Amino acid sequence: MSNTTPILGSMRFGQWGAQLSPQAVAELLEAALDLGIDTLDLADIYGGHTTNALVGAAFALRPGLRARFKLIAKIGIVMTSSPDNPRGVHHYDLSVEHLQRALGDTLSALDTDRVDTLMLHRFDPHLQPAAIADWVRYKQRQGHVGDFGVSNFDAHAIALFDGHLPVVANQIELSLANNAALDDGTQNATRTRGSTVQAWSPLGGGDLLDPQSQIGGRVHERLQAMGHEFGLDPAALLLRWVASLPATRVVIGSTKIERIRDAVHACEASLPQDAWYALWEAARGKAVP
Repeated sequence: MSNTTPILGSMRFGQWGAQLSPQAVAELLEAALDLGIDTLDLADIYGGHTTNALVGAAFALRPGLRARFKLIAKIGIVMTSSPDNPRGVHHYDLSVEHLQRALGDTLSALDTDRVDTLMLHRFDPHLQPAAIADWVRYKQRQGHVGDFGVSNFDAHAIALFDGHLPVVANQIELSLANNAALDDGTQNATRTRGSTVQAWSPLGGGDLLDPQSQIGGRVHERLQAMGHEFGLDPAALLLRWVASLPATRVVIGSTKIERIRDAVHACEASLPQDAWYALWEAARGKAVP
């Protein structure tokens, strides 16, 4: 698949969104494959620890479907409702003990013996890079883990793994509404290591499409004008803005196949550089320095 092909996110498949049945998930995944999408983003906490099992049930309905997808599995967040959280405090745990348990639960829920990329979901200031690297390499030798990545790590956090373990991707929030990663060094630090930026919430949580919101009001006119120019609706244009960045793939969260089709088309090309900056200028509300 192309490096610009979107990644399909699963967060809204189940209880946190569309509440799809296993059959509906299987049909959505097959339709996504037909559009060229072969990477599925997962996290153990999605749907209150139920979405991985939902995807696993969908795989069970369609023999061979699992083998056609590259699975990204994120672990490391402990929710207040987790049974192993007696204080009921939402927190992050990147200890090897927790990661081992979370990976085992993930593989079991998905009814698979391997994930293609294992990601640390959030930065934990207590993490021990050398210990994590040793454990990841062990799981790689066992065949349970392919590549290693991180999620929501800033420029300094991702550097902790230098000399310990290659990081193939960093999944970060990135859109016209939230593009701090372009200024604070996170995007540069990710690319410097040869890693791919995986951009979640590329539509800014919907605010960019709402002309009544502060950010939506700033970009509305240019989205409309450029949408006509490039033959894209505003959502597709926002996706193309993100996908135009080097070494960047968008993570899309829609469960509607027509929106997924539009996203694939949006990511097939890049915006001209002046158009990209024109949208960034509108979102910032001031001229680019």
